[in-house]
Amino acid sequence: MSVNDLFIKGNKLFLEKNFFGGLDIFKEIWVQFPKNKRLEEEINKKVKRFKIPIIQTHSKKEIENFFNLEKSGKSSIVIKKLSETLEKNQNDILTISLLANFWSLEGNYKKAIYFHRLAIQKHPLESAFYLNLSDTLIKINKLEDALNVLYYAKILSLNNRDIDHKMAKLFTNLKKFSKSDQIYKELISYKNVSRDLIYDYCDNLIKCKKENDVILYVQKFEKKNVSDSTLKSILGLAYSQKKQFNLANTFYYESINLNNTNSDVYTLLGDNFLAAGDFTNAKLNYNKSLQIKPNNKMALNNLAALNYFIGDFMEAENIYELSIRSNNNNYDAHYYLAQCQLAQANFNKGWINFQYRWLANKFNSNKLKINLPEFNLKKDKKNLLLWSEQGVGDQILFLRFFKDLEPYVNNLFIKIDPRLHCIINRIYPKIKFLEKNENYNNYTIDYQLSIGDLGYLFVKDASALTKYKNYIIAEKSLTNELKKNFQTKKKFICGLSWISKNEDIGHKKSISLEILKPILSMENIEFLDLQYNDTNDER
Repeated sequence: MSVNDLFIKGNKLFLEKNFFGGLDIFKEIWVQFPKNKRLEEEINKKVKRFKIPIIQTHSKKEIENFFNLEKSGKSSIVIKKLSETLEKNQNDILTISLLANFWSLEGNYKKAIYFHRLAIQKHPLESAFYLNLSDTLIKINKLEDALNVLYYAKILSLNNRDIDHKMAKLFTNLKKFSKSDQIYKELISYKNVSRDLIYDYCDNLIKCKKENDVILYVQKFEKKNVSDSTLKSILGLAYSQKKQFNLANTFYYESINLNNTNSDVYTLLGDNFLAAGDFTNAKLNYNKSLQIKPNNKMALNNLAALNYFIGDFMEAENIYELSIRSNNNNYDAHYYLAQCQLAQANFNKGWINFQYRWLANKFNSNKLKINLPEFNLKKDKKNLLLWSEQGVGDQILFLRFFKDLEPYVNNLFIKIDPRLHCIINRIYPKIKFLEKNENYNNYTIDYQLSIGDLGYLFVKDASALTKYKNYIIAEKSLTNELKKNFQTKKKFICGLSWISKNEDIGHKKSISLEILKPILSMENIEFLDLQYNDTNDER
């Protein structure tokens, strides 16, 4: 549809007072033709014609008093008074909006969202109401929903750079770094750019693994501007990402010299020591961070992770639980606590906390967007779609539960790494494999489930993990050919892979053949090279 046809359609919807439909069309125009000059003109016309003014039913002094009461811990008094006011006039839009904000401050996000949506329903052309709803959705980590709502605010305020900044931050949190980078590049081109914008721009670059761009930008910025502790810590983080740990420390210490009360810098310094394998200094700096800010979520989570890494599961669990109590919606802590509990065979609590993984920033898999109910064992035998998460190694581990699943399913459909199709097909030839972009609606499927949730269904104690020892089998003809071609007098054959290419944790999972030499020299074992990269020089 041409841009002119879209304008005709959008204008018609506004004339019919279908404002949300009209905004959707204008949003489509903005996405497809962001530089279209007519769009702003048309939006201004609609706002001028259809926007209803908000009646000031509460004075500025009264609203200021509401916020003072909230700060003193008396938000319930404010909510009660606003609710009584709303009972007298159900269309008091200012009261509705204030109720939404105070319920959000109270932490009751469900009620906050209800009143935010009510305000939007009654005043669909007020951009501030969309901004408020988006902020509340961010608090409960519904980032996609928050972004979709923010689009409406953007359409109603095309030149509002604060909205652009909010969108860029959301794209970063959603790991859509290129989209975020595109917005930031335009924003930093203006004069009088705020420091917060610069910090967030650099943060996005680091998450894009563009550390060199960060270093060049900050150095260029510092030539014309007074440096600050945050910029120094950003340089530290960039060098830490480049594995230049000593240089990173230099900038972290410069940051601390400029401001020794910033809890986050001590946390980053602790992270840098941890990445370098210096657990003592890592723990020391996490504790310094917590002395300044006892509920620092990052410091608590990372200190717990350190204890988990060195095998002190009980201490790690205690710190994760403290972090959860101290910080609302601390989904990363729930996710890591789950791993800690599962490692100790505490399956009841572990699987419950594992459900938070989809909300955790550190969890790298995306939840499949699908309009089917979730499978459970209480249902009658039905057709099930099982979809994959995490890496291929994790997917292989979860294959062990397929035998447990069989009695509960008529037909099983799977979306999984294609490299596993032939392996699964050898044991379960009736399984239907769906390709990556294949539409599940082409089949009769009743329920869906992530492969990672099979553990929650079937692992109640440790015996479930050893129930089926041979849950995958090799291809027989290939096995026979290998046996025929490989002759050895040694008692055992051992395949070995010793290097991980994972950029984040690969160095923690790798070892050199030189260190392994005493083991490789054992006389009764023949070692086979299973490493997937060229190892000739090292061997």
